[in-house]
Parts: sequence; C-alpha cells; structure tokens
Amino acid sequence: MRLRRFTGRSATAALAQVKAELGSEAVILATRPLADGGVEITAAIDPDAVADPGTAGAPRPGAAAELAALRRELGAIASRVARVDRALRPGRGVLGGLDEEAQAIAERLALNGTAPELAEAAARSFMCLRARGSTAAAALAASIERHLLVAAPEVPEPVATVFVGPTGAGKTTTIAKLAARAAARGAAVGLVMADTQRIGAAEQLGRYARLLGVPIAAAANGDELVRALAGFEHCDVVYVDTAGLGGDAAGAAELTRLLAPVRAGVTTAAVVAAGASEIALRAAWRRLAALAPATCVVTKVDEGGGLGTACGWLAEVGVPLDWLGTGTRVPDDLVAADGQAVAAWLGAA
Repeated sequence: MRLRRFTGRSATAALAQVKAELGSEAVILATRPLADGGVEITAAIDPDAVADPGTAGAPRPGAAAELAALRRELGAIASRVARVDRALRPGRGVLGGLDEEAQAIAERLALNGTAPELAEAAARSFMCLRARGSTAAAALAASIERHLLVAAPEVPEPVATVFVGPTGAGKTTTIAKLAARAAARGAAVGLVMADTQRIGAAEQLGRYARLLGVPIAAAANGDELVRALAGFEHCDVVYVDTAGLGGDAAGAAELTRLLAPVRAGVTTAAVVAAGASEIALRAAWRRLAALAPATCVVTKVDEGGGLGTACGWLAEVGVPLDWLGTGTRVPDDLVAADGQAVAAWLGAA
C-alpha cells in the first residue's frame, strides 16, 4: 500500500494533489485541519490494483520502505489507543468505580479529545444524575454543561461583534451563517471587512453581502472602523471580520490597535477549529487573550475528533462556547452550543 500525506489551503486543493499524484483509485484515510488554517489529507493506494497486468508480478521499487512506513503509522495509532484504554479501564486508571454506562460515556469523551480528568468528572456526574432518576440524555447534557462548558453571563445581545482567531479557522463563513440567520428573522444587518491582509477576503464577504442583500463597509484602521460602525447605527446586528492571527505577535498587536478605538462599544468572539491541537490552542490564546473574547465559536466539528480538546481549553481559559460550526453550508451548518448539541458532536450521546 502506498500511503501519502497532502496539504493544501483548502480540502479542494489538497484533494486535487491527491488525484494528481495518486490518481482516481486513491482512498482517503483521514482528513484533518491544520493549525495554520490548511487541510491535511492522508490517502493511500494499492499499486497492484492499478498496475499494468503485464507488470503485476514484478517487484516494485520502494515497496519495502512504504510498507515499513505504514507499519509505523499503524503502530503509532495502536499505541495511542492503548494509552487511552489504560487510562480509562476501571481499577487501572482514573475511572475506577464507574458503572458500565458511565464508563462508556467516559471512553467516548476521551476518544474525542476530552482530557481524562474531565471525562471522569463528567462521567461521575452522569452516573449520579442517572441514580437520581434523570434520563440518559438529560444526565449527559447536564454533565457536559457542568464540566466542559463555561456558563455565559446574562447580558444583552451585543449590536456589534468582532470575530477574531487563527488564519483559516472559519471566521468569514461563521459571519455569513449568522448574518443569514439574522436577515431571515427580519433583523437589519451590517457587515464590516477589517481584514486588509488576506487576498480575496473582501470579495468573499462581499459576495455573501450581495447574496443576503445587506450593506458592507471596509475598514483598514481604527478610525475607519469607528466610522463604519457609526454608519451602521441603524442596524440591529453588525458583524466585523478581521485578519487571521498567525504565529507572530505582530498580527495580534496590529489587531489590538485596530480595535482599540471601539473596544468599549463592541464584543469580541474567538473562532477556532475543532481539530486544533492543545498546543495550537494554547499558542492561539497567547494572542487572543489580549483581545478579551467574550465567547467562542468552534468550527469544523464535522471533520472529526478534537471538540473535547477545544472544550477543555475553553473551560481552562474561562470563555463560554457559543456556537458550533458543523459544515460549510450557509446558514444551515451552525448549532447553538448547549449540553445536548456538544454531547452529540462529542460522540457521547
């Protein structure tokens, strides 16, 4: 088997590389978002399945090396599963004393990135609530809300929200979904493009504005952002798109300067991808903390694993989870983040 990894700025770009290098017979084994906003696809192909019949019996150069690489990959996966298994088995890890139902909940949470101690806490709460007569669904939702979700304060819905986060996390798509929902319920919506770095960013948000029939303004600095927001005083909601935060501190400093003149009048929402590692999320927080996000949107939860990691990180930094981005469709793939929805996307329900 020939196993390869391909990366691209989008799934379409990465898939194009797969087709170009491995052909149409390639099998997609895994897809995951990268911390910098790209996509990595692991694909494989059996050369014997597409080889010329006349050469089917001939040895293929490099076959032994590729097989060894595949064995290493499978060995790494097996080791990770074994570590999770050891951590979760009653009497051997942290979850001794759980009944079978709660044990299954803890295992599913851990396999979706939830830290073992959080998985244990949620499972124990679940078991207690079940003992008091709660249904499994109600007990699970309540346990996740208690241990994995930060309670949002009771405050009026803000008029203007600035979306910030790592490059490629899905800020523009999230804004389009929220704007479409607001417009559908009859609210007056305004959009502001404050991303002067990303090529095509204005065109993308502008396209959504034209489709929704809502006004859009551009802002290259703090003064222009103040004027743009003032021009939308008649709007019920205003959504502001910003440049993605990269690995250096310069981008965060520039964004801080951009928002400084208007910080008192707007709220900030962080946007991160579910597939981001704990290391990537911690690195992102070093830049996001200065922007004081009031809520968070976790996107790309449909791409598999990692929502538990994001929830644990948000619980640690004390930021409420507001929405889950569950796909690319506008406005459909956006779900309010309560215990029931998070349980379902964590695979625990």
